[in-house]
Amino acid sequence: MNRSPRIRLATVGARTLAVVVVVAAVLAAAPRPAHAAGAITCHYYTVGTWLGGFSADLAITNNTATTVNGWTAAWSFDAATFVNTTWNGTITQGTPFDATARNATYNAVIPPGTSMVLGWTATATATGIPAAIVVNGTDCPMT
Repeated sequence: MNRSPRIRLATVGARTLAVVVVVAAVLAAAPRPAHAAGAITCHYYTVGTWLGGFSADLAITNNTATTVNGWTAAWSFDAATFVNTTWNGTITQGTPFDATARNATYNAVIPPGTSMVLGWTATATATGIPAAIVVNGTDCPMT
């Protein structure tokens, strides 16, 4: 039985559409990388200020479905800053402008949908919020 060209074209078109729909569904269901842009967000805020110093917190939020196992955050201060004390992690400084924070043993894991807060006091003439923070080698969007 010979099919007309219109029927053959309609059959090919329907099959092509079915393949496109299946591929789109597979791509939509594919897991996203754990550190895609915006997957980990940061919130830096100054808690208190006084003449010659301040205290601040950095909240790191895991917005993914994957657990973060260990974290390191790095940023630059606008003015020379000397970190005096920290809690919920450690901060080291190569210069008075740069800071690198690392997790404590008890808060290395950040489960999906949760946050971890690091805090510190510092001696400084200015308390500006850093322009950028990098967590585990990836830019951390500020919220």
